Amino acid sequence: NLAGRRKRITGLLEQGRRRPQLVTDCGDRWSLDCEEFDFDLIGQNVTVEGVLVGLDRLKVYWIGDSSA
Repeated sequence: NLAGRRKRITGLLEQGRRRPQLVTDCGDRWSLDCEEFDFDLIGQNVTVEGVLVGLDRLKVYWIGDSSA
């Protein structure tokens, strides 16, 4: 059931060692699996939509500026 695993999360986008990471206001850190994204968004607040594929990992299908 994908519906229960879909997530929409907003936070600060950081470049991790292996992949981008999203850090929420409450300090949760999400590892992001994404084919490609705009590197200009690093250091910005973004909204990410994806499917949970691990305890703290999202397979991203959309990422964009959180103010958009």
